[in-house]
Amino acid sequence: MNNQDLLRLLIGEWSGTGRGEFPTIEPFEYLETILFTGDHRPFLHYEQKTSRKNAGQTEYIPSHWESGFLRLLPTEEVELVNTQGSGRLERLAGSLEQTQTGFILRLKSTAFLNDPRMMETARIISLEENSLHYIQTMYTTAVPGPAQHVEARLNRRS
Repeated sequence: MNNQDLLRLLIGEWSGTGRGEFPTIEPFEYLETILFTGDHRPFLHYEQKTSRKNAGQTEYIPSHWESGFLRLLPTEEVELVNTQGSGRLERLAGSLEQTQTGFILRLKSTAFLNDPRMMETARIISLEENSLHYIQTMYTTAVPGPAQHVEARLNRRS
């Protein structure tokens, strides 16, 4: 399977749960839905919405909204560009590796706009049949080395 076809395996709606943490915040749980759409062009659009629940809370409240594009570059490198509800814009790039039942996508930030705190982010996204798992690490001006921020497991809904 070529890399473009591998990325197209993401098309559909995914939802599930995750957990977040970072040295400067309290740990939290979250619910998430990601919708990937695409056509014949060499990119996918995605929209990610998250609701979180802090320790001691009983209800989830909207917390994160991100939209962007995932595309295969002529070099076979994968690029993810996004904008977030906070105003942050981000570009990540990396490699795509086919596995027996899906793929592993490894991305590292190359640029940020509108958030001077950010120094680096990295995402590892794994697809196994109808299950999507990701881990995101980051470091900021307040935390001078990579630390895990979020991890989620999502299942295909459509």
